[in-house]
Amino acid sequence: MEDTKMKKTYINPTIMIHEMATNKMLMGSITEVGDDLNVIISSDPEEGDASEAAAPDFDWTTFIMLFVFSLFGLNVAAQGVAPGPPTDGKKHAMTITFKDNTTKEYVTKDVAGKEKIDRITYLPDVGMKVYVEGSEESVDYLYSEMESIVYEYSNNENSNWEKVGESMWTNYPEAWRLEYPQISYNRLATSKDATGAADKCQIIVKTTDNEENVNDRYGITFSLEWDNALVANRWTCYELHAGNSMSTVKRKDDFKADPEVAVSSQLNDYKNSGFARGHLCPSADRLCSVNQNKQTFFLTNMQPQYTSHNSGLWSRLEDQVRSFATDDSYTGAHCDTLYVVKAATITDQVTIGEDVVDGVYFNNNHTAHQLCNDRLLIPKYFYMALLHYNKDTDSYQALAFWTDHIGTTQSVANLGDYAISIDELEKRTGLDFFCNLPDDIEAEVEKTLDLSFWHLTKSAQ
Repeated sequence: MEDTKMKKTYINPTIMIHEMATNKMLMGSITEVGDDLNVIISSDPEEGDASEAAAPDFDWTTFIMLFVFSLFGLNVAAQGVAPGPPTDGKKHAMTITFKDNTTKEYVTKDVAGKEKIDRITYLPDVGMKVYVEGSEESVDYLYSEMESIVYEYSNNENSNWEKVGESMWTNYPEAWRLEYPQISYNRLATSKDATGAADKCQIIVKTTDNEENVNDRYGITFSLEWDNALVANRWTCYELHAGNSMSTVKRKDDFKADPEVAVSSQLNDYKNSGFARGHLCPSADRLCSVNQNKQTFFLTNMQPQYTSHNSGLWSRLEDQVRSFATDDSYTGAHCDTLYVVKAATITDQVTIGEDVVDGVYFNNNHTAHQLCNDRLLIPKYFYMALLHYNKDTDSYQALAFWTDHIGTTQSVANLGDYAISIDELEKRTGLDFFCNLPDDIEAEVEKTLDLSFWHLTKSAQ
């Protein structure tokens, strides 16, 4: 296949499926693997992340999520990890090898002489139905007839699974998600816990999937990358959609250090510092359950902020982001899922236009840490990156906001004045946002700043 890459070969596949309503995803929890490595024993389904109901291409009213395990994957799954192809709702190319050594290949792009997949329905422990474009009839395959399945995906050189490789599926199994920026793969801890991570970066995922009460399970609350060497958040990312944007509890103000990282900020770091504990994933975005809201108060989800910025411009931008996700009158199209990244500059220098400027406030010794506390790094800029998805048109729009972090009041009269393109944000920060999008879509949405779509304008200069 000319423009695809093999991701992984899955031998003797066993596939677990649970049906779903269009607005709710269920995911089986893997509890045990049979002795012959071909039987996966699953507990009762538990509620998972509802956001992927908005993802395109798969027939979500019929099925929701698949796990395909290789023999290697089954061994890993026995330890509680579920590696597999990115469950991103996209159609992936596929080659089936049968026990008689024949093969069958399907593609997802127009290739002469090849059948193009429209959708696939996976049947638990039985087989799968493949629907090709232009036909209402399925082609049926039994797992008992197969030797292996090779999934291929469109070339995406900057995706997290390309950069991190196989270790991502064991240590960072959520990093395929569309809200994730490119993770700092050169500085990642070798273990997904805090072991040996004192000078490394960790990916932390806060979730409600394990809540005892099934009604309190709202999937992933947010993910973040934490830099233990700088004792600072590199970014927090999350999704807003109908399944996790309800407001049923009140704010809990449960500020606390994060036990999952090697070197967490502490409450004393902020004491008498003159800076507020500024949320990245805000409390007001996570009011579905008590625990979901409490998770937003881990200090790893904070950046030190001047109170005037935190309760002023930043708060007003957070209100606007919620409106983009929940009120269609704020954009030019219905929003099924809004993918959000929020962060601040934590490097010594950033590039704005032709100028290289400080990214953090310096003390008199010109260290990267702040004026009053060696453990508290104070950014000079804060920013947001947004990706709007509309299922009906299978289309994306992107937008970024960039703000000066200063101790005086800034205008909120025209939020469009703080808007920039994702391409421009990437130039300023050096980060790669929405890297898991197919490259052609990513390139188009990141260069485009369509203020009319977001119902924003720039003030006259």
